Amino acid sequence: MTTSGIGIVGTGISGLTLALRLQQLGVDVTLYAEKTADEMRSGRLPNTVARMWHTRDRERALGSEHFVSDGSLARRATISIKSEPPLEFEGTLAQPMHAVDFRLLLPALLDDFTARGGRLVVTHPSPGADDVSRWSASQELIVVAAGRRSVAELFPRDGHRSPYDRPQRSLLAGLYTGIRPADFGYNVSPGCGEVFQMPMWTRNGLAAAMLVEAIPGGPMEPVTQMSYEDDPRAFIRTLENVLAEHTPRIAERIDHGSFDLLGPDDLLQGAVTPVVRIPVARLSTGRIALAVGDAWITNDPITGQGANLGSHSAWVAAEAIAAGGPYDEAFALSVAAEMWKVAGPVTDWSNAFLQPPAEHVLRLFMGATTDQSLADLFINLFSDPVTAWSLFSDPAEVDALMASRVKVAS
Repeated sequence: MTTSGIGIVGTGISGLTLALRLQQLGVDVTLYAEKTADEMRSGRLPNTVARMWHTRDRERALGSEHFVSDGSLARRATISIKSEPPLEFEGTLAQPMHAVDFRLLLPALLDDFTARGGRLVVTHPSPGADDVSRWSASQELIVVAAGRRSVAELFPRDGHRSPYDRPQRSLLAGLYTGIRPADFGYNVSPGCGEVFQMPMWTRNGLAAAMLVEAIPGGPMEPVTQMSYEDDPRAFIRTLENVLAEHTPRIAERIDHGSFDLLGPDDLLQGAVTPVVRIPVARLSTGRIALAVGDAWITNDPITGQGANLGSHSAWVAAEAIAAGGPYDEAFALSVAAEMWKVAGPVTDWSNAFLQPPAEHVLRLFMGATTDQSLADLFINLFSDPVTAWSLFSDPAEVDALMASRVKVAS
């Protein structure tokens, strides 16, 4: 059988960004998907994602910018740590972040790919390693961006880059009505967990997206494991109590008479074990499979970097693939090394923030409560993870930054 083009497994943000970029660069692509666009639209909430300006720039470059409504753009962000009084600051984003339900965005990107002549193969059920190997016989390279079975079978855990062997948070993501609008909020209850809240464009228009990250065994965890469908009122009452106790800034914007999920499918519960996998696999055909996105790295969403890292990694891979082969193991390892330049800082930052903050990070936070320029810098670090981790990982850098602020003030 003759080989031709690139095969991509998975239609998350990584797989679709890669497919669209390769298509734009004139590379022949076959996209293997577990669901059609319509099946994706009608599914359960997959996540609550904020896309930073770099990711949005890539979508604009692809001609695939969708669902940009003014209310779904967050231009300011507030960070709050529960204490007496609360320690908090607000900053202005240099470029707004955008939040849209991925049940809208991903099908729209898939429709863009097929409308432009892209080849789509819908597979049921989730493909395994044997499927990927079979497909590779007619492809020059297979890139795996998603797939429960194929990921586990092809790409083993990289123990050197994966410090955790179990989830560090119990997660509850949902879309809600009955919350007064506000920009992005990152709320921390020390020793208990974190709550993200932001406006999101959904299938029902503008709503409030909320992600609860509860420390296992702590007081926030029970609500992440309650069934909404068994007793909706009990679930909502429990969530309201958790927010009142741990995130008062969110609680004060709730209308208790109308606060509720948009619908039973607008809820996602579970847990993530952070893991980095070996990104290159040799298939039974002798060809190479390269992992990108969640197939390669699964981080806890505590720093909000998942989709943004997936988009970045796909772009890096696309540029390398379009430059030409041979698509051998050396090629795949070189692509992985290039992707790791951003993925490494994101992973280290995400893993570090699952632990209590270091003393120098708290100093930086305290400085931001009284220095607006420092607050703005802190807020914009979420759009620049390499700089963020360079700062957060180095007490000397924080000290130098704080000292420079004191000199400017004096």
